[in-house]
Amino acid sequence: MDKSRLAIVVYKRTGFPLEPDDPAFVLVELNRVALEDLLDEAARRLAERLEPFPERIRSSGAAVASQVASQAAQRVAEMLAESRHTIAAETEQAQRRIAEHAAKLSEPLAREVAAAVRAAEMISRAGTVRAQWVLAAAVIGVLLIALGFVGGLAAGPLATLRMFGGG
Repeated sequence: MDKSRLAIVVYKRTGFPLEPDDPAFVLVELNRVALEDLLDEAARRLAERLEPFPERIRSSGAAVASQVASQAAQRVAEMLAESRHTIAAETEQAQRRIAEHAAKLSEPLAREVAAAVRAAEMISRAGTVRAQWVLAAAVIGVLLIALGFVGGLAAGPLATLRMFGGG
């Protein structure tokens, strides 16, 4: 502290002359020391209060990350459940359509079988046993082919359902 310069500034502002060895400068120094002590104490207290913040921020961040991960996992589980429900509903609908289609296909087949049976009855009346066996084998063959066709149509959606964990 330049006491001469301060004495000039005080004189210009107040008109009161000060000498460099004036006791007023002792009071200024005393105030400066007291202020430095107060500032040091305030800085120490502030440092003590701020010290736990990084750990609190880290633990809060970890808690937020955990909560976000939990909510994301829950949403993924919900979406999977929705997907399974949709797949099951669509599979059921496909099976109904297949059954309807098979019923439509089996009507002409039933007519053919009835015609074959009528023909077999005619042959039976005529007494030809051999023709009955051939006709019966043909009927059974037609039925087995039809059943294999319907079974093949039904197996496709069931395999799809099993592939996605539905049954």
